[in-house]
Amino acid sequence: MLFEFLFNFAGSADFMSDNIQPLFQAIDQGPAASFVKEAWYFTPMAGCIHLIALSFLGGAIIMSDLRVVGPGVQATSPAELNRKMSPFLIAAVIGLIFSGILLGLGEVMRIYNSPPFWLKMAGLFSAIVFTFTTRDSVIKNGGKFTVVALVGLAVSMLVFWWTWIELTDWRFAARQSYLILIFLLIGMFTAPMYVPSSISEPVRKLPRMVSLPVMLLVVILLVSGAFLLARIDYQYFHELDLNAMGLGAYFHPSILAMMLVSYIAGVVSWIGIGATDHQPMGMRFVSLMSMFLWFSVAIAGRWIAFW
Repeated sequence: MLFEFLFNFAGSADFMSDNIQPLFQAIDQGPAASFVKEAWYFTPMAGCIHLIALSFLGGAIIMSDLRVVGPGVQATSPAELNRKMSPFLIAAVIGLIFSGILLGLGEVMRIYNSPPFWLKMAGLFSAIVFTFTTRDSVIKNGGKFTVVALVGLAVSMLVFWWTWIELTDWRFAARQSYLILIFLLIGMFTAPMYVPSSISEPVRKLPRMVSLPVMLLVVILLVSGAFLLARIDYQYFHELDLNAMGLGAYFHPSILAMMLVSYIAGVVSWIGIGATDHQPMGMRFVSLMSMFLWFSVAIAGRWIAFW
């Protein structure tokens, strides 16, 4: 599937072996990779830096984006909070790239042959472009899409979704995992449009120490149910061959049920967090998409370890 993607992208079936593979082989045999492989402490050190950078990244993204979605630091405006979190976000991205290079030097050819690696690279590129163009611009302008925001949106979405379609596989539950996350976020995005205050208001009056644990428990149960529905595919995989079904696989009953349960989990999440500050739809969209892209990078990164 990886080579099919590169064939479609580059227009030549030999593009990978003629251009990219020699580059990776040269890096693998170079002094930097040899030094990292021989120095046993480099990999655990890079892993620690990677995890710390992920923590800073998650904190900066979640604080800024959840402020737009609903909960968070209500005393500060979304634009001001986003501005304050930007240095942490930039530092985290630099730390991720630096530590990722060190980790990659230890297993160059392994990641070269790993579709999740290419998916992570596409996700990282898309997340960086989207965050520093579309997201920042829309939040700064109170929900309005500027030319910069639209260009960033087009580039990031084209790269991410093209790569996602080509490199993910029903067989390894990659598409199920992403679809669960997508529909959970869609539920959070659309809930304010139709959930009456008579439902959300009582939740806001509850102590957070009560409402948040209950909400998390319900969401975890719903997401677990969605994954169980996704696993129905494996029981009938040889009969249905979801990969061969193309777009028809998205309309399989188990997949439809999985997406519905994930959507309900998103609605429950929005009700449970007790959001009171409704930001413009454009701001909610870019914040949820930002979280999705960065979560996708993290998911693909974990997927590399098991490939």
